[in-house]
Amino acid sequence: MKERTEKIIQKLSETFEGDPWFGQSLMRKLENVPYIIGYKTCVPDSHSVAEIVAHLICWKKFVYEKLKNNEDFDITIDSEMDWPEIKIHSKKEWEELKRDLVSAQFRIYEALREKPDDSYLSATVTGREYDMEYLILGILQHDIYHLGQIGLIESQLNKTESDSGVFKA
Repeated sequence: MKERTEKIIQKLSETFEGDPWFGQSLMRKLENVPYIIGYKTCVPDSHSVAEIVAHLICWKKFVYEKLKNNEDFDITIDSEMDWPEIKIHSKKEWEELKRDLVSAQFRIYEALREKPDDSYLSATVTGREYDMEYLILGILQHDIYHLGQIGLIESQLNKTESDSGVFKA
């Protein structure tokens, strides 16, 4: 039986593209961020929304690779694989980045659905000291954490960009 896995998929989906109790899902929030501010930051030396999205993609890939038991795949915190450099210069590039995020999320769903039962959830993640369930719930928490950052960036840039026509009042 895969009851726990199905509940986890439901929670991941709710936060990513559904209607979570705390407000907008990640994708609904990103739908409201115009590409023109995707590369901007509120504070010097902070991450842009595009950089956060690229970071989310990296960690979703990490989860997918670990679900596939890829022992060789790893990410070092604060490395290029953790925070890849990315620039958004057009609406097309912004939409492509968001599509990459959706693809990374759906690869996790597929990998979870391929599991025959819930027993894998208690298996230790290769190269780590925690189990798969902790990892998968961690990516859910990771999305929520960065969703808050995206919301803060959006609200701050909304204030500074409101006269430019980027945001509709």
